[in-house]
Amino acid sequence: MMKINKIYIVLTSFIICSFLIKIVLIIKYKNLLTLDSDDLNYIKSAVVLVKKGFFVFHNYNEPTVFITPLYPLFLASIFKIFGYGMLGFQAVRIVQAVLSSITVLLIFLTARKLFNDKIGLVAAFLVSFYLPNIVTVGYMLTETLFTTLLCLLIYLSIIFVEVPSKIKFFILGAIWGIAVLCRPTVALFPILMFIYILIHNKYKIITVIKFGVIMGLSFSMILAPWWIRNYQDYKQFIPLAASSGNPMLQGTYLEYKQTPQTISYYKLGKNAFETDKSEVNLAKKRITNGFGEDFWGYLRWYTIGKTYFLWMTIFYWKQYFGITPYQVYLFHCIILLGFIGGIIALYRKFATYFLPISVIVYFNIVHCITMAFDRYAFPLLPILSIFSAYLIVNTFTFLQKSMSIRPN
Repeated sequence: MMKINKIYIVLTSFIICSFLIKIVLIIKYKNLLTLDSDDLNYIKSAVVLVKKGFFVFHNYNEPTVFITPLYPLFLASIFKIFGYGMLGFQAVRIVQAVLSSITVLLIFLTARKLFNDKIGLVAAFLVSFYLPNIVTVGYMLTETLFTTLLCLLIYLSIIFVEVPSKIKFFILGAIWGIAVLCRPTVALFPILMFIYILIHNKYKIITVIKFGVIMGLSFSMILAPWWIRNYQDYKQFIPLAASSGNPMLQGTYLEYKQTPQTISYYKLGKNAFETDKSEVNLAKKRITNGFGEDFWGYLRWYTIGKTYFLWMTIFYWKQYFGITPYQVYLFHCIILLGFIGGIIALYRKFATYFLPISVIVYFNIVHCITMAFDRYAFPLLPILSIFSAYLIVNTFTFLQKSMSIRPN
């Protein structure tokens, strides 16, 4: 009992200290916590939702399918209570600080389930005090909310499949649907989960199909209002969002460098949906031509090159508390040790650790197909921290044992 209490005291201290740092950041920097990028569009979208009940993103006079609606609805629900001035903005940041704290707890619980309490505490420490995790709660971007949803989805998947039931998979389907409405990238998550069930729990395929149908039904109930709204506005079925064209096109430029010699132009559509189609068609053409003219160069770019941009830079684009990107990068490299830890863990018990590691690999592949940079890796770093903690704890344990048996 004392050991358990001590573990939770340490965990609670991590969460509280991290939360207090976030509150200091929010109070100190206020609206300096902005990237002057997509965050401004999300704010605009939420304000229009509050004032007119109309869902937009880039343009005030055009209904959008450029993004999925969860994050603007999240902002709008807070703005509805606190207004969309400074009070409302700060309220959003505080709520996101709470969500970030929940993520720390979820990472501890997941690491403890996969490994043990000690690894769970180390993982919680890494997530609590990695500066981008602290800073990003101040940005009005999908990162904080989606990270919490993704970690919740993984944790519940791991514990629910041990003793499955219809209600558990119905809940998983709902959480999956909510996560997709935040970021469509997670849309194929059930494929990974059902592979995990087959190799880890060794259920019959018919059982997996049955639970898949239940999960799909719950998912459809969550997505149905979005599908209906899209059909009413665009007269066609749009399941997720129409925003893949631009990142897909940007991803066709080697090293993301556009020059007068390499840039391609395309015709804008009557609305964002038509423009997205033009961008997708041009991206496919550029990929075909690129591989035809420089196969090995494009292959390297669509594998190693984009993977480097995804993981080897940090989502810390502005400096806070006088902490430099170089200092943050040292911490970042500790988290990247999770790739080594993950390989070792898979080698030892492939079925046990397949799900969280496959999520990391899956996101890496998706972003290599479209566009990869550090912001897109942000939600995966807490998951990777579990395997960083695994490597760190086992390395120290090995060194302690080695020193204890060394002759005097």
